[in-house]
Amino acid sequence: MTSFYRIAEIALFSAIDFLPYLILALYPFRNRLRYPPVVLVFLTIIATALQIAFGVSAVFLSGENKGFISIASTMVYFLFYFWAVRAHIGKILFTLLMISNIANFIVSSAKCIEGILFPAFALQRYRWSNSLIMAVVQALVLIPFFFYIRRFYKKALEREEFQPIWRYLWLIPATFYLLWYYHFYGNEKAGLEIALQPENMLFLLFINLGALLVYYIVVNLIDESDKNVRLQMENRLLALENLQYRNLKQKINDTRRARHDLRHHFAVMAGYLSDGKTECLKAYLSAYLKTIPEDNSLVYCQNYAINLLLLYFAQQAKEADIEFSVHMGLTEQLGIAESDFSVVMGNLLENAIDACTEQNKGKRKIIVRGKCEEEAILLTVDNTFTGKLKCGKDGDYLSTKHKGKGLGLESVRCIAARYHGVFTCEEKDGMFYTSVLLNVLDDRKTE
Repeated sequence: MTSFYRIAEIALFSAIDFLPYLILALYPFRNRLRYPPVVLVFLTIIATALQIAFGVSAVFLSGENKGFISIASTMVYFLFYFWAVRAHIGKILFTLLMISNIANFIVSSAKCIEGILFPAFALQRYRWSNSLIMAVVQALVLIPFFFYIRRFYKKALEREEFQPIWRYLWLIPATFYLLWYYHFYGNEKAGLEIALQPENMLFLLFINLGALLVYYIVVNLIDESDKNVRLQMENRLLALENLQYRNLKQKINDTRRARHDLRHHFAVMAGYLSDGKTECLKAYLSAYLKTIPEDNSLVYCQNYAINLLLLYFAQQAKEADIEFSVHMGLTEQLGIAESDFSVVMGNLLENAIDACTEQNKGKRKIIVRGKCEEEAILLTVDNTFTGKLKCGKDGDYLSTKHKGKGLGLESVRCIAARYHGVFTCEEKDGMFYTSVLLNVLDDRKTE
């Protein structure tokens, strides 16, 4: 008969071997959980109870069923995680595999240390000695790793603009996971025998250190890419400010010159008037009005930042001899982050300018339309182009500047998804049509 003490040992080990990793895996996605905290705690209790049941079964059932139990335990962990988290599948897989690799190292290290300190218990599964040592190793490994996730990894996950690369990044921890699996199960020795050998623990240590170095490099590259995007935005803003400064300076000079010449014009007009030469005065006034500089302070919309962006691209279109037509009905308060809308509009207009610049025949033109509805913002950017656009297997347009999808369009697509909106693009009769609908959500409104 199974003693209560033995079941308590197994329950303690199963909980220690499950809960810390689950909490660590959920933390970077805490803003993307499908369920409220109360429901999530209830589901966690159920998942933990299942893990304990699997642990008890693994100890007391026959050896031929232990492999199935191990697979079932892993499946519960993965299914619970996919069920609880709402995020890109690549991000979920990367996080799960990364933490699984660390968990494998901790379990193996704890068993190896147990073999040195408690050799009588080391040959048995789920003893209190193993739980105690594993808790200590977890504290030494997981606490620093938590601060790494909090400071670096979580920020990389939150950057939606780089979401497409996560489709492939998860293969990195998957490779390290396969190395671990092959090392323990790809030979004739039993897994317990391998875990008790200190040289194997050192092997796993170096594998995990190498893996952590690769993870750090990946996160650092994403951070550097984000900095480059922000730098491009800052350069664009500086160009906008410089454009505004040049326009203002030109207006000041025109006004100063007009004021200086005004007294001469008054003298001529007074002479015509005193001589009764009204027809000559009318002709002179008509000619003089043509010399007065036009007011070029265009206002495309009431939102200051978006108006500056439109002025910037209008200037670029003018320099490239592109007809630039704007019909913008945006209000001062957009209801969404100005930075997000600036990225959307900036990417679409930049692509339109590039396409028109490369156009080798026909009239070049860009048409921009935007309006604010009660619960959404609609933006369309249409432009002429020549040549043939290429599509990928999933129907998305490929970049003409590099291999793969266009990063600008993919960034727009990610922002549209963030606002539960829609992004579409199509080519027809020498025109490229893009449209974006962004929903104004209460928790995303900006002042």
